[in-house]
Amino acid sequence: MGASASREKFRESVTALIEVDVSPDDADFWDELWKIPSSAEEVFELISPESARRLRDERFDNLATLFTQATAQLCQIVETPYSIYFDQALNCVRVLTRVLPFLLEKGDLGESDPMVEQLCWGTGAQNDVEDETIRASDSIVGKIIGGKGGDDNDSAAAKTGHSGMDTDAVEEDGQEPLALLVVHAAMHMLFLPQFTCDFYEEDPDDGAN
Repeated sequence: MGASASREKFRESVTALIEVDVSPDDADFWDELWKIPSSAEEVFELISPESARRLRDERFDNLATLFTQATAQLCQIVETPYSIYFDQALNCVRVLTRVLPFLLEKGDLGESDPMVEQLCWGTGAQNDVEDETIRASDSIVGKIIGGKGGDDNDSAAAKTGHSGMDTDAVEEDGQEPLALLVVHAAMHMLFLPQFTCDFYEEDPDDGAN
């Protein structure tokens, strides 16, 4: 896929997120979104401030899925840092860097947003909040990040996410709020060998000398 084709495909994906409800189970859409080669400049240009705010205000479920899927993939790249997924991880980082400030914008302005609070700090547990959108967002978090892990190959295959990466980064019993997961993943990725820092194998001959 050429640069111009990738740019247009990413533009179409962003438009779809803003204009229609995209199911978390739409594997083709989400898999393609994370794999589209996009530079940081393109992401910031194609997801304008107006687009990010419309996504937050009009398609919150899409934004919740975007946030949870990107975070789950970052958690997984920390657990299994295979280089074939590094470009995909960079796309996740760039998209999150663009949309998260707008997700949190109302809180910064002193306006409480219970949907954002639940998305960022909910842990999948049942609560007394009656808003259906909040419960739906919390369900997405549990669907993509939660769940009980397994050690056999069948369980591992069942947990594999839309993009081929294992998105069951956190077991249900120890599920952390999404906000903590993304911060922890980002901190680990700052020092990830061959991704953000060089990796050198120790030469056994050096010890002998």
